Amino acid sequence: MINFFRRIRKKLLAENRFTKYLLYGIGEIVLVVIGILIALQINNWNEDKKTAKQEIKILNELKNDLETNLNEIIETYNTTRHRELSAVLILDYFDKAKPVDDSLKQAFENINMDGLFNISNTSYKFIESQGINSLSNDSLRIRVTEMYERHLKNILTRENINLEIINEELIPLMNDRFLSSPTIDKTVSFAVEAINTPKNIESLREDAIFKNVIVRLQNWLLVRLKWQQVARTNLEQLIADVEKEIDRLKLK
Repeated sequence: MINFFRRIRKKLLAENRFTKYLLYGIGEIVLVVIGILIALQINNWNEDKKTAKQEIKILNELKNDLETNLNEIIETYNTTRHRELSAVLILDYFDKAKPVDDSLKQAFENINMDGLFNISNTSYKFIESQGINSLSNDSLRIRVTEMYERHLKNILTRENINLEIINEELIPLMNDRFLSSPTIDKTVSFAVEAINTPKNIESLREDAIFKNVIVRLQNWLLVRLKWQQVARTNLEQLIADVEKEIDRLKLK
């Protein structure tokens, strides 16, 4: 091909057709430039495919972590709701001066047991280490960051406050004012006995300190339920949008 073009140039020069030679030279330059641009375009296309493939891998791992977090939130929400209802039952027993029975004992067992939220963030840490711009979708990138830095952190923050109330206030009071008896909740396999029986139910009803702790604990449980539900709703939508982004990138 090179020899072919060289022969044409020599022929034009030999015939002293300089204008045509000049035009031919310009045309040859244009062809070379077009060839370079096509090569660059192909190279860019290959790089885009490679980048998209890597991003799909990151998004699949992110999706798995988000689904794990969703299952954790659902489980934690159910436990929190169960404990909040136990607090309501205790306060109702106090207000109506009901006697101690298995329902009340189980409620006392429930309020100082908690389902802890274990955050799954391996993929998010990887995204942070690679630079958050490793996700090309700006809107999705912002929402992933918000999910981990706001919604999931809010769950953990309120969970820690709840644990402080239990460990520093409720349990010391129950150790002083309760007796251990056989565990009422048969789904609990790790405890034969639990601190669940008031030493004196009449004096416990009049114990403003104990009642205030139960009321405050219930309020925090309601706050936790709210943030868990908000996180769950946003998480379900985020998972769906991550799936859409994966499908979009596969078409590149």
